[in-house]
This record gives sequence, C-alpha cells and structure tokens, in this order.
Amino acid sequence: MAVLFLFAVLMISCSGGNSAAGVQTKESPNPNNGADIAKQVSEQPTEIDFYVAINGWTDDKFMTMYGNKIKEKFPNYTLKFIPQISGSKTLTEVLTGGQNIDILVSSIGLTSDFLIKLNMQSDISDLIKKYNYDLSRLNPSVVEVQRQLANGGIYGLPVYNTTAELFYNKELFNRFGVPFPKDGMNWDELYELAKRMTRTDSGVKYRGFASSYSHMMVLSQLSMPYLDEKTYKARFLDDDFKRAFANLMRFIQIPGNEMPKNKFTTAGEKEPFYKDKTTAMYASLGDSATTFAELLDWDVVGLPYFKDKMGVGPQPYPYYFYLSSSSKHRDAAFQVMAQVTSDEYQDFIVRNGNVTILSNPDAMKNFGKDIPYFKGKNVQALLPAKFAAPAIKTKYQSIADDAFKDAVNDVAAGTDINTALRKAAEAADKEIAAAEGK
Repeated sequence: MAVLFLFAVLMISCSGGNSAAGVQTKESPNPNNGADIAKQVSEQPTEIDFYVAINGWTDDKFMTMYGNKIKEKFPNYTLKFIPQISGSKTLTEVLTGGQNIDILVSSIGLTSDFLIKLNMQSDISDLIKKYNYDLSRLNPSVVEVQRQLANGGIYGLPVYNTTAELFYNKELFNRFGVPFPKDGMNWDELYELAKRMTRTDSGVKYRGFASSYSHMMVLSQLSMPYLDEKTYKARFLDDDFKRAFANLMRFIQIPGNEMPKNKFTTAGEKEPFYKDKTTAMYASLGDSATTFAELLDWDVVGLPYFKDKMGVGPQPYPYYFYLSSSSKHRDAAFQVMAQVTSDEYQDFIVRNGNVTILSNPDAMKNFGKDIPYFKGKNVQALLPAKFAAPAIKTKYQSIADDAFKDAVNDVAAGTDINTALRKAAEAADKEIAAAEGK
C-alpha cells in the first residue's frame, strides 16, 4: 500500500446530512438534485474498469487500497482491475485491443505519459456541476495542477498525496560513527554528509547518497517548469533549472559515489539501498518506504532546503483517479472518483500512511495509525510545514522528462552541465515541434 504524504469529498448537504457518493447537495425545489441523481446511478448494476499506471500493482493490492472500500459504498458495481505488464506500451495494447477503461489511476508525474500521450483525458467539469461536487474541500494545490493540465478544466480527482523525502540506513551510520541526518539541513550540509559516508570498507564500496533524480527535479523546491506553458520550448537553461540540476549532479560527481555504470535508472539507485544495503541515504518519494519498510533499519528526515528557501519543502506529488475518454459509464465512474475523496475514505488512507488531499488539517490526525512499521519513525518529516508551489506541467512533460534523464546520463559520463542541458533542450524542442506538426 502506498505510503505517506499530503492533501475529498463526502459532501455535506446544506441541511447538514451526508449526501450520496461524496457529492454535496444544495437545498432546491428541484427534487432531481445531485444526491438524487447519484443515488439513481449507483443503484444500477455497472462494471467499472480500472487501469493503475503504477508498477507492481496486483488485484489484491488494488482491492486492499481501493476496491474493498468502493464496494462497501457501491455494492451494485463490479470492479475490474486490468493489470499493468510493462508500462504505457501495454496500456496502448489494452486500448487498441478494445478493452474499455473507465478510470485511470496515475501519479501527476506519469499523467502526461499515460493519460495525455494516449489521448485518454476527459474534462469532468460537467459532472462536477451536475453533482454539485465541492472542489473547495480539496487542497488547492492538487486542483491547480489539474487546471494547468486541462487549460482551466479538470481531468481527474485526487486520491492521495506524497512528496520527496530523505531516507537513511541507521546501521551504516552507526557502523561508521557518523551522526544521522537531521531535519532542517540544507543541501550543502547533505552534500558534506554524503562525502563522509562514501567510502570503501573491507573491500565493499559504499555510496553516501543515491536518489530518484527525476522525482527530485520534478518536485524541486525551486518550482521551475521544464517547458514554457505557451510555446512548449524547453526551459532547461533557465537559472533556476540549472541551479536545481547542478545541485543534484554534484552528488554523482563525488569520487566513489558515481551511478552504477554511469547511467541513471530508478532500480540502480534504489535497490542498493534496501537490497545490498550499501547506500547510506536515498532521496525519493515518501511512499517508497513501502518497498523497504521491513528490510532494513531505516528512518526518514525531510528533504534538505536551499539556503534561500529555508522552510520551503518540495512540491506535492498527488495521485489521481482520471475519467477515461473511452469510459462507457461516466456517471458511475464519477461517483467512484468522488467517493475516494470522501471524509470516510480519506481517513482510511491516512491511517494507512498516505497523505490526505483534503484541505482540512484535522484530516491528518490519524496518520499512520494502522501501519506497524511507522512505530518509532520520524513520521512528522513526511508532512512538510510548507510545500513549494507546483510547477506548471504541460502535455509534453513526458518528452521533457526523457530529455532530462539524457542530460543526467551525459553528466554521469563526463559532460559538463551547461552542454548537457543545452543538448537536452535542443532534443526536447525538436521532438515537441514534430509532435506539434511544426
């Protein structure tokens, strides 16, 4: 089950009663209001087909995280989980094979790669209006991201949030007699700590720091966009982008802390941390802890700050239920989307270590209470006091992401930062121009 972080809708009617399927109702002489329509829809036997664009999901995991709770609310719905095999190519095959998809579950980071690239997006503004859905109960940042993507519309409703954190192996720090990382560090302090922990001991090479670099950049406290929102030109050479990039690249330039084979892969950064236990610190999404929670003696601190941005954490990284453009059951699917933003469901996921997408701060009061491995951990670090503003993301974010990864590999191979970013910007601009038909 996903872990950790941030930010709806068991809507309350103006008369004070709970409405059906998380939809807020308003007193009206018209009996055919949002709650009434929702009730009529939910009483019809309907199959809702789901595709989860996240690696490692199984039917059991889907039912534990979502399905069982959805079925409690909608016993007339049959839920079908379509497994992912090898990423977006498999989703393409699913779609071309004629399989219906009603709801696509995706992080904001993969939205462009799955939803937008495959033209699955569907503006749900009409359903929000039809069912009097109250967006004000959601954290404003998770709504703003959707407004950016949909040019003022909205493609999906959020289900939970996370962000970037710094995990560390306590056993390694104890072995080498180095103090643990702490909350409130700046990036320069982390850099010096990474150098201290990078070493060879008894013939074993230890890296001081590894990272999911693509997530660290897209969630940077500097909130820099990858692309111009109007022209779609790459902004890799902007000062803030170069600053964030250089800040991360210096870690792989520490002698002994180079990437395996000088190439960035998520597995190459993550697995030595929890499998080989040869990496002292790992910066990644907060819900990464589900992978290694019971495999090593770990703890977590907040991501370091830039010195001129002290107190500003990384950007939020929400996950969404998206209504597919091919859905044959838009109204029923929307009821499900509304339900996972309800007070009841949000308390369930918060108890299981996820961050709510509700704006009400009281929604986090039961955070992690049903997660045994949270006991004794620095779980308050998983919720920064202040999130950085979400950077603008366009429909070509996946192209920019790929170009960024090429720049990382170029730097790892010895290319200077300016040259690597210039090359990446040119490649992104060329591919986007082709996609735009220019």
